[in-house]
Amino acid sequence: MSGDPDQLVTLTTATSEFTAHLLLAILEDGGIEAFTFGSTGTTLGVTGQSTNPRWGVPVQVRRQDLDRARATLQANRRDSVDIDWDMVDVGAEVVDSRRHAAGPPVAARVAWLVAVTLVVIGLLAAAIVLAT
Repeated sequence: MSGDPDQLVTLTTATSEFTAHLLLAILEDGGIEAFTFGSTGTTLGVTGQSTNPRWGVPVQVRRQDLDRARATLQANRRDSVDIDWDMVDVGAEVVDSRRHAAGPPVAARVAWLVAVTLVVIGLLAAAIVLAT
Protein backbone atom coordinates (compact mmCIF):
# COMPACT_ATOMS: atom_id res chain seq x y z
CA MET A 1 0.00 0.00 0.00
CA SER A 2 1.28 3.40 -0.84
CA GLY A 3 0.36 6.64 0.81
CA ASP A 4 -0.38 7.78 4.31
CA PRO A 5 -2.12 4.99 6.30
CA ASP A 6 -4.24 7.59 8.13
CA GLN A 7 -5.49 9.22 4.91
CA LEU A 8 -9.24 8.86 4.41
CA VAL A 9 -10.26 6.82 1.39
CA THR A 10 -13.74 6.15 0.08
CA LEU A 11 -14.87 2.65 0.94
CA THR A 12 -18.24 2.93 -0.78
CA THR A 13 -20.79 5.49 -1.87
CA ALA A 14 -24.20 5.14 -0.24
CA THR A 15 -27.40 6.18 -2.00
CA SER A 16 -28.62 8.27 0.95
CA GLU A 17 -27.39 9.76 4.20
CA PHE A 18 -29.55 7.25 6.08
CA THR A 19 -27.82 4.34 4.35
CA ALA A 20 -24.42 5.92 4.94
CA HIS A 21 -25.11 6.17 8.67
CA LEU A 22 -26.23 2.52 8.76
CA LEU A 23 -22.92 1.56 7.17
CA LEU A 24 -21.09 3.69 9.75
CA ALA A 25 -22.84 1.82 12.56
CA ILE A 26 -21.90 -1.55 11.06
CA LEU A 27 -18.27 -0.51 10.69
CA GLU A 28 -18.04 1.00 14.15
CA ASP A 29 -19.59 -2.16 15.59
CA GLY A 30 -16.71 -3.99 13.89
CA GLY A 31 -14.18 -1.71 15.59
CA ILE A 32 -13.47 0.42 12.52
CA GLU A 33 -13.69 4.18 12.71
CA ALA A 34 -15.59 5.45 9.69
CA PHE A 35 -16.72 8.83 8.42
CA THR A 36 -19.38 10.18 6.11
CA PHE A 37 -19.88 13.59 4.62
CA GLY A 38 -22.90 15.05 2.87
CA SER A 39 -22.51 15.62 -0.83
CA THR A 40 -23.84 18.06 -3.35
CA GLY A 41 -26.43 15.47 -4.29
CA THR A 42 -27.78 15.22 -0.76
CA THR A 43 -28.15 18.98 -0.59
CA LEU A 44 -30.03 18.98 -3.89
CA GLY A 45 -32.05 15.88 -3.01
CA VAL A 46 -30.66 13.90 -5.95
CA THR A 47 -29.23 10.91 -4.05
CA GLY A 48 -30.38 7.42 -4.86
CA GLN A 49 -31.17 8.31 -8.45
CA SER A 50 -27.81 7.53 -9.98
CA THR A 51 -24.92 5.14 -9.64
CA ASN A 52 -22.60 8.07 -10.24
CA PRO A 53 -20.46 8.40 -7.05
CA ARG A 54 -20.54 12.18 -7.08
CA TRP A 55 -24.28 12.10 -6.36
CA GLY A 56 -24.04 9.63 -3.48
CA VAL A 57 -22.86 9.93 0.10
CA PRO A 58 -19.26 8.78 0.53
CA VAL A 59 -18.40 6.45 3.40
CA GLN A 60 -14.72 6.77 4.21
CA VAL A 61 -12.23 4.91 6.37
CA ARG A 62 -8.52 5.23 7.00
CA ARG A 63 -6.41 3.66 4.27
CA GLN A 64 -4.97 1.19 6.81
CA ASP A 65 -8.52 -0.04 7.66
CA LEU A 66 -9.77 -0.39 4.08
CA ASP A 67 -9.41 -4.18 3.76
CA ARG A 68 -10.89 -4.82 7.22
CA ALA A 69 -13.78 -2.47 6.44
CA ARG A 70 -14.58 -4.31 3.20
CA ALA A 71 -14.48 -7.65 5.03
CA THR A 72 -16.73 -6.27 7.80
CA LEU A 73 -19.37 -5.09 5.31
CA GLN A 74 -19.22 -8.38 3.40
CA ALA A 75 -19.60 -10.37 6.65
CA ASN A 76 -22.55 -8.23 7.68
CA ARG A 77 -24.24 -8.74 4.32
CA ARG A 78 -23.64 -12.49 4.51
CA ASP A 79 -24.91 -12.75 8.11
CA SER A 80 -27.98 -10.55 7.63
CA VAL A 81 -29.44 -12.84 4.97
CA ASP A 82 -29.98 -15.58 7.56
CA ILE A 83 -32.31 -13.61 9.84
CA ASP A 84 -35.67 -15.34 10.29
CA TRP A 85 -37.91 -12.35 10.97
CA ASP A 86 -40.78 -14.63 11.99
CA MET A 87 -38.69 -15.61 15.03
CA VAL A 88 -37.95 -12.01 16.08
CA ASP A 89 -40.15 -10.82 18.96
CA VAL A 90 -40.98 -7.17 18.37
CA GLY A 91 -43.45 -7.06 21.25
CA ALA A 92 -47.19 -6.65 21.34
CA GLU A 93 -48.85 -3.66 19.72
CA VAL A 94 -50.01 -1.18 22.32
CA VAL A 95 -53.31 0.46 21.48
CA ASP A 96 -54.53 3.35 23.60
CA SER A 97 -58.29 2.94 23.23
CA ARG A 98 -58.98 6.26 24.99
CA ARG A 99 -57.18 8.23 22.30
CA HIS A 100 -58.94 6.55 19.36
CA ALA A 101 -62.41 6.70 20.91
CA ALA A 102 -62.24 10.36 21.97
CA GLY A 103 -61.27 11.72 18.57
CA PRO A 104 -58.76 14.56 18.18
CA PRO A 105 -57.23 16.13 21.30
CA VAL A 106 -59.02 19.10 22.84
CA ALA A 107 -56.28 21.50 21.73
CA ALA A 108 -56.74 20.42 18.11
CA ARG A 109 -60.50 20.92 18.29
CA VAL A 110 -60.09 24.40 19.82
CA ALA A 111 -57.53 25.36 17.17
CA TRP A 112 -59.88 24.20 14.41
CA LEU A 113 -62.74 26.22 15.90
CA VAL A 114 -60.56 29.35 16.15
CA ALA A 115 -59.38 28.93 12.55
CA VAL A 116 -62.94 28.54 11.23
CA THR A 117 -64.07 31.56 13.25
CA LEU A 118 -61.25 33.71 11.85
CA VAL A 119 -62.09 32.66 8.29
CA VAL A 120 -65.77 33.53 8.79
CA ILE A 121 -64.89 36.92 10.32
CA GLY A 122 -62.50 37.59 7.44
CA LEU A 123 -65.16 36.77 4.86
CA LEU A 124 -67.72 38.98 6.62
CA ALA A 125 -65.22 41.86 6.79
CA ALA A 126 -64.44 41.48 3.10
CA ALA A 127 -68.15 41.48 2.26
CA ILE A 128 -68.71 44.65 4.31
CA VAL A 129 -65.76 46.42 2.65
CA LEU A 130 -66.98 45.44 -0.82
CA ALA A 131 -70.54 46.55 -0.02
CA THR A 132 -69.46 50.04 0.97
